[in-house]
Amino acid sequence: MRIAIDVVAAEYEPGGMLLAARTLLQGLARIDQSNEYIVLTVRPEDYQDLLAFPQMHVQAVRLPSRRGILIQHQLFMPAILKKVKPDMLHTPAFATPLSWRGPLVNTIHDLAFLKVPEQSSWYPRYYHMYVQRAAARRAQRVIAISEQTCEELTTYWSIPTARIRLIHHALRPSLTENPIMKTDIQAMQARYGQRYLLHVGRIMPRKNVERLLEAFHLLAGRLPDLHLVLTGGVGYGSERALQLIETSLYYKRIHLAGWVADEKMGALYAGASALIFPSKHEGQGMPSLEAMACGTPVVASYEAASSEIAGDAVLHADCTNTQSLADAILLILSDHTLRQRLIHLGCQRAQLFHYETCARATVQVYEEAWAEAHSSLSQGATA
Repeated sequence: MRIAIDVVAAEYEPGGMLLAARTLLQGLARIDQSNEYIVLTVRPEDYQDLLAFPQMHVQAVRLPSRRGILIQHQLFMPAILKKVKPDMLHTPAFATPLSWRGPLVNTIHDLAFLKVPEQSSWYPRYYHMYVQRAAARRAQRVIAISEQTCEELTTYWSIPTARIRLIHHALRPSLTENPIMKTDIQAMQARYGQRYLLHVGRIMPRKNVERLLEAFHLLAGRLPDLHLVLTGGVGYGSERALQLIETSLYYKRIHLAGWVADEKMGALYAGASALIFPSKHEGQGMPSLEAMACGTPVVASYEAASSEIAGDAVLHADCTNTQSLADAILLILSDHTLRQRLIHLGCQRAQLFHYETCARATVQVYEEAWAEAHSSLSQGATA
């Protein structure tokens, strides 16, 4: 098959969805020489490493501007697809162009816009509610990244269970295959403090960063060497969190690191005393697994690190309560035995999420979608 993987909409906002798509592409490049893959991207320079594999191709997509990219994606991608002529289309984030009528696989990460509507403006909410839902309903197969997402798809969007396949996101190979140098860890600690808490993810209501800032404020006076590092940039609805930072007595110990380069994330994780992940809703919650892979213990909400994903390798806390979150952070900083147990369990847990495993499962989904699409065509011709 000639399979187009459309990452254009995912490139709209760098983050977990785009990282997952790139990790999948790396896995497909290594395990599948039977199919041909065309990566549709507005950033072809980011995928040059894939060209070392003969079955991988990169097709540059030019859009008039970066404004309103979700609508532009619907308007301009049909012409690109007509030029590329794929046998199948996989959209690993957001919706496929609704005019596409060929075999289709659509990955859905979560329906957080329904669970935490204050995290986004009306524009993305309506996009997900109408455009993405329509695309998912037309797909021969929908990939859900967690059991929770599977349930959301059947409950809220009425996607038949028979068309949904559960495939967890995989850890990016840069965290699992490249050794983390001690000097790089020391550089992170020199920059952010010898003892820092780490949060990975855009500042937005769903991520519950406000509660983390309040918990840090409770601890900072007692632990004068403790710092807080926030990565991932600023998203919709971040005003209150930013105000808390600006007015904090400890603002000099709160670091807005923005987007961190992929090659530096391993050292950033490894240098942290703990990852704090208090999110209100997650599809899978990759930062918890990434921290585990780097030997860093995790404090997380039950919503951010479910037992399906994290097992018993994290310290769960009631992250709706500031004091409870602060108590959990203090415990993980002070209890050496607990830290070592979570680090050991986390390293074991992370090994279950290998990118080649994810890629093999995805190829199986492509084959299923192809067979179903052609079966439907045959039945239509017979009728």
